[in-house]
Amino acid sequence: MKDIFQEACLVQMSTSCWQGSRILEASVMEEVGDSDWLRGRKYLVNPETLHPIRAVISRARKDLEKKALPFPIHGLTLVPKEQIGNVEEVLNLHRSEFCKEVVRFEEGYEEAREMARLSLGKLFSETDYPAQIRTKFDFSWTYLTIQTPGRHSILTPEIYEREKAKFAAMMQETEELCIAALRAEFADNVAHIVNRLTSEESEKPKIFKRSMMEKMQAFLDSFEARNLFDDDELQRLVSEARRIVGGVSASALREDPFLKHQIAAEMGKVKDALNLALVDIPRRKIHIQEPRSFAA
Repeated sequence: MKDIFQEACLVQMSTSCWQGSRILEASVMEEVGDSDWLRGRKYLVNPETLHPIRAVISRARKDLEKKALPFPIHGLTLVPKEQIGNVEEVLNLHRSEFCKEVVRFEEGYEEAREMARLSLGKLFSETDYPAQIRTKFDFSWTYLTIQTPGRHSILTPEIYEREKAKFAAMMQETEELCIAALRAEFADNVAHIVNRLTSEESEKPKIFKRSMMEKMQAFLDSFEARNLFDDDELQRLVSEARRIVGGVSASALREDPFLKHQIAAEMGKVKDALNLALVDIPRRKIHIQEPRSFAA
């Protein structure tokens, strides 16, 4: 079994954002109807004031996914060692943006609370509002590795064999998840390009933006590091796509109809091959308990 933790580690990204709402008490709902059948929440501040903070968290998680790979334990992402520096840079940038948005929210916190006092009326309660609002926000991450239980550990032989089998199953599922994720991501990029390059005569010409080629190039650039399980079939298709679109700009595709047709035809073949590759991906789910110990 391949020891993937010689080539990658796990990252656990932890974020929190004040909810800014609270469940209404049963006595309040009884004024509307049967409280056993009704549930309600009240906003403590205008939800829009928290949207920028949540948006940063969402962008950070999406950017992490682009540089990492899935892992079967919830909350953990597999990061190839060549990508750790990039992940660190991206997360630091997002954390800086997160902190700025939290400070902006904190500066308007008192005003938002006063606005809620006027809007909520008798439903307003001072106890709903933390005195130190900044403690309700967090953006952090930790790097971890998981180790196979050792024969000379404190585990009994029976438990050792059981944990060893669970670890092997988890690594098998990790391989399947990573291969499926890379194939699906590449297929989305290829399909998007083909869709934009092809249109019927009766259709309105589709816009081909520079960002589409940049997104494809970003995948191609990171693929070698992320192909931890040596997916030879995907490697072949990625190499073919690199040959087809390498050095081709969005402006050239917009201005040269012949080049556009040629690239569309060749990428269409890659798309068809990818569709077959996606069908061949194993589809199984192994339920793994979270490990009892981590080695940081």
